[in-house]
Amino acid sequence: MLGHYKTIFVACPGNAMTAGPEAIHQLVADLIRLGQPAAVVYFPFDRVFETAQPYRKYEAPVASYRDVAGDLIVFPEIVTTYALRVRHADAAIWWMSVNNFTCVRYGHPWRDKIRYFKYTLKGLRPWRGIQALKHLKHFAQSDYAMKFLAANGIDGVMLSDAIPVYTTPAYLGEVAGLRDLARRGNRILFNPHKGKKITQQLLAAFPEWEFMPLVGYNREQLAEIFLESKLYMDFGHHPGKDRLPREAAIHGCCVITGLNGSAGNDVDVPIPAAYKLDANEPAFIEKFGRVVRRLFDDFDTCAADFAHYREIISREQIEFDRQIVNAFGIEPGHRH
Repeated sequence: MLGHYKTIFVACPGNAMTAGPEAIHQLVADLIRLGQPAAVVYFPFDRVFETAQPYRKYEAPVASYRDVAGDLIVFPEIVTTYALRVRHADAAIWWMSVNNFTCVRYGHPWRDKIRYFKYTLKGLRPWRGIQALKHLKHFAQSDYAMKFLAANGIDGVMLSDAIPVYTTPAYLGEVAGLRDLARRGNRILFNPHKGKKITQQLLAAFPEWEFMPLVGYNREQLAEIFLESKLYMDFGHHPGKDRLPREAAIHGCCVITGLNGSAGNDVDVPIPAAYKLDANEPAFIEKFGRVVRRLFDDFDTCAADFAHYREIISREQIEFDRQIVNAFGIEPGHRH
């Protein structure tokens, strides 16, 4: 457990709307609900930002940056060097995306090294690499991040966000009655920003199937699309425990992933091995076709293979609360 802090500040990139910033607002809201004063601090710190519309529902307070003894400042892994400048408060890194720090994109290792070097020149990565961060506190959003920290001689503390809204008991009860096979089409959903090269190969190999990119939809529209589809695929680099596979699964979709990043273990993406395909294997396209045909033809049987995954996702908020209490040393008496 960590010590007790007057206030916990969580640094967040201003005007950013991705999974990381959402998790930051969620963490601040949950800290406050559990009795720990907390606030979001947007960076660059010398600018003023409004809370993005999708995150206003969390009602997370926004504060100006301050470095004062008795506080804790949590930084995302994209700005680890900011944590090294903290003089009076305690500083921590929240590893939501390992690959955002390492710059590993899989495919061209030399390009990854050049990218990392450029970030170092810009002052966004420490010259001594992760070893320069050893004295800080470290939280891991995924088992993948925990293993990355351990491999570098760092003890991390688990802090793995839930997918909000979708894991409330009321929503889970409602969605269970909507997972109707009759309304599901033979549609393959994908995130066009993830695993582009592999997605293009699959689109070319199977022109007879409907592939639908998930872009430009709000949360309600996404939920409707998940409920009307049979499959979500993700051959991206899974830099942390990604949200879209979880959101798809909780709405009853089957999920197929590659083996990169967090998808390579059975803790972050606990789905049967038959649905994790090695995109570098010569028979990859053929194997993908075989799995999808079975899935389209016998969806009920395949959907049952994801019952364990859905059960784990449904308990995420309870688990996140437990991890927050543990990570930040919140005593039961302090909780609201």
